Amino acid sequence: MATIEVNGKVCEVDEEGYLTNLNDWNEDIAAVLAKSEGVEMTESHWEVIHFLREYYNEYQIAPAV
Repeated sequence: MATIEVNGKVCEVDEEGYLTNLNDWNEDIAAVLAKSEGVEMTESHWEVIHFLREYYNEYQIAPAV
């Protein structure tokens, strides 16, 4: 399985580059993953990400689009 290293922490990712362990997520890792996709994170991006993570933590499902 592929891995990424961010700030000395090695995390497994799947064939599409997604983290395989949700507990590995942090803002540094998110920023590196975004940058690899050509996205420079803004405050608006973080607001959406934090909302989605809080929603998932509460309901254990992604919100409807």
